[in-house]
Amino acid sequence: MKRKASSLILLFLLCCPVVYIQSQNSQKEDLLTPVTFNHVTLKDTFWKNRMEIQKQVLVPVAFERTQRAVNDLQKTADFLKGNPTSLASPSRFDTSDLYKVIEGAAYILTLKRDEALEKQIDDIAVIIAAAQEEDGYLYPAHTTGSYRFAELWGGAGMGDRPYSWVVHSHELYNVGHLYEAAVAYYQATGKHNLLDIAEKNARHVNQVFFKGGDARYNYAKPVNQAPGHQELELALVKMYRATGNDLYLQMAKKFIDIRGVTYIPKGKGVMSPEYAQQHRPVREQDKAVGHAVRATYMYSAMADVGSLTGDNTLQPALHKIWDNIMDTKFHITGGLGAVHGIEGFGDEYDLPNKEAYDETCAAVGSVFFNHRMFLLEKDGKYMDVAEISLLNNVLAGVNLEGNKFFYVNPLESEGMVDRSYWFGTACCPTNLARLIPQVSGLMYAHTENDIYCAFYTSNQTAIDLRSGKVGIKQTSDYPFDEKISMEINPENNEQIFSLKMRIPTWLGSQFVPGKLYSYTDKNTKAFSLYVNGKEVRNAVVDKGFVSIDRKWKKGDKVELRLPMTLRCTKADDKVKADTGRIALTRGPLVYCAEGVDNEPDVNRYIIAACPDKYNVVKAKDGILKNIDVINNIPARYMALNGSIKDEKISLIPYYAWNNRGVSTMNIWFAGNEDVVKESTFVIPVAISSITASYTHQADNVLSIVDGKFPESSKDNTIRRWTSYPKTGEQQSIEFSFEKVSNLKSFSVYWYDDNGGVKMPQSWSLEYSTDGNSWQAFPLYTTDTYSLLKDQFNLVHSAGDEFMVRKIRLNMVPQSDAAAGILQVKFDIK
Repeated sequence: MKRKASSLILLFLLCCPVVYIQSQNSQKEDLLTPVTFNHVTLKDTFWKNRMEIQKQVLVPVAFERTQRAVNDLQKTADFLKGNPTSLASPSRFDTSDLYKVIEGAAYILTLKRDEALEKQIDDIAVIIAAAQEEDGYLYPAHTTGSYRFAELWGGAGMGDRPYSWVVHSHELYNVGHLYEAAVAYYQATGKHNLLDIAEKNARHVNQVFFKGGDARYNYAKPVNQAPGHQELELALVKMYRATGNDLYLQMAKKFIDIRGVTYIPKGKGVMSPEYAQQHRPVREQDKAVGHAVRATYMYSAMADVGSLTGDNTLQPALHKIWDNIMDTKFHITGGLGAVHGIEGFGDEYDLPNKEAYDETCAAVGSVFFNHRMFLLEKDGKYMDVAEISLLNNVLAGVNLEGNKFFYVNPLESEGMVDRSYWFGTACCPTNLARLIPQVSGLMYAHTENDIYCAFYTSNQTAIDLRSGKVGIKQTSDYPFDEKISMEINPENNEQIFSLKMRIPTWLGSQFVPGKLYSYTDKNTKAFSLYVNGKEVRNAVVDKGFVSIDRKWKKGDKVELRLPMTLRCTKADDKVKADTGRIALTRGPLVYCAEGVDNEPDVNRYIIAACPDKYNVVKAKDGILKNIDVINNIPARYMALNGSIKDEKISLIPYYAWNNRGVSTMNIWFAGNEDVVKESTFVIPVAISSITASYTHQADNVLSIVDGKFPESSKDNTIRRWTSYPKTGEQQSIEFSFEKVSNLKSFSVYWYDDNGGVKMPQSWSLEYSTDGNSWQAFPLYTTDTYSLLKDQFNLVHSAGDEFMVRKIRLNMVPQSDAAAGILQVKFDIK
């Protein structure tokens, strides 16, 4: 193993997924190299506060919640030593989450050494080493044999022997994250403990997959199959850079080259060839398909390997895929992978809002992929996309306190979505744990004589150019403020170099690159640029950057202004979910409305034209402190009964939603009344409210009076109410009327999916005339509470006049099922 990496390499390798892409000739003048995160000192409130939360909350929480993986590794170590032990849990990927937390912790150690944290990682490293088999294999479920019990744990997909089910076992995915953690820890501390484990495993993987010879693995024949979940490829590149061992780079290239060649699954869903991008060789792929996280990790590795090996045959495919994403499959929040089930890309223009998947990890992958493309091609459009994904979808993945998380990131909520403290599959929290400490590594990049300012915030750095070192002190309240100020301090007086400032796409005629979104307003304002107080006129923007070429002196001042007005965006007409709607943005931030600030159901607001009057204020206290809030936006509001009133609406950045309790949320606002009626509920005028004892989070009790009649009791094409998963528990729905009314009849159309929701055992009605006391509903003599599928079950009231203020529908579900209703009808006089 090589141990003589230069000090320069040691510095830049700290940045994991946002590391630079090095060409074979690393001395080429035009090589774009990022200034790594540990060389950029943050001075702002936006990112610096998050780093503190990362250190104090997120990483400790993540270590605590990945303890099961530590326990499994310890059990594996005991098993190998012959000590009595219970078997490790048959999990495919728990250890990967632990490795990601270690990686994130290593970055924190680089920023500030912490003896206690370092000891914690060292102790875990001892356990990992003991859990590794002599030949380098590392996977608790196969080592201990617990894979045999996977079905009992609700999981499977490990194969009956090591590497026999690479498409889903995550054996290579797990060790890939170990490699990244090992490199990060090595660079942070100089310790080889984790790196030794990683290199031992990498040599083992090379032997088993590309050489063969060991009868335990694939009957001694080379496995020669790409991993089902891409990650190892990225990690091998990291190992190559850390050690200089060309074996790892060649392994990464081989895994990329054989994808879609040596193994192509033939099934559907997670076994479809598209799911893990195995439908074609990578150079022939031209669209983003399948699982979004796997895809973005693969695209990132393709960019890395192509650049490092000098293989330019990968770049055309990357261009086509990037265009396909930005033109047809990119949510305005920077989210990727809109489709549930496969956690991935759906059909072109299939971009739902309330039902959007947009896994946090996929947005993290978008940052990785686009940063690499920027470093490869020096085009600012890639950083524009990385910025949108980071500031909107990624940051929404964790609350402002750093201890609750979103796995899925919808663009609309009916008030039944909340972050979770953890997940059974915890890839998203642990990905956040390793990405956020590296954000400062996105700020700058340089060639031998050009400095690229790619992201903006208050920070300080020093950059080595061929002409000498350049100190930069940047001051900005970006992404809330338009002003970016820089003080330039070159090592040499009249030092010649170019300073390139990114001019983001959102400043022009659209929020992000691509053909999906365009502004509807006329509020475009040009940037302004000043050097030592003098305006630079007629500055030319080339590939997203404006260049200042001059002889620099100590103390030179640069000021860039990027006007941040409220902008309104429409989507391509092919995006049906956004037809007749607009989204509001300011700078690089998508804004949303929450019920906590506005009327309870913010999905009922109508914004017919882009507002020109509003107030931007910075929150002074509370959980939103220092966040820009937009108030007093003119709008109209459609009440449940269909009446319209003028209102003022308040907006907050999308990333900050769901930090003040559960409430409704919306990004895409209706432009007229018809759009509201199509997407939400207008209940009969006589009804003032409907409440249920319990409603499944994907359902809505208001849907049962929206007038959309089902085709059958199993109709799943319309919205419904269910009490799932409350099986066997009595449920009730209460209807309140605007005034005491004469109720002639009531009918209900039951939902029955022949699974978790079935026809109830029985049902009945109660009524109240004063809104407080309840009595049994007086049935007409010949009526009964019938239980008939595929039709309305109708009951009449006894007598000509039956005056009520409220009606309560009581249901007794079957013992093994929940109750469900598709529609109810009233005859009210």
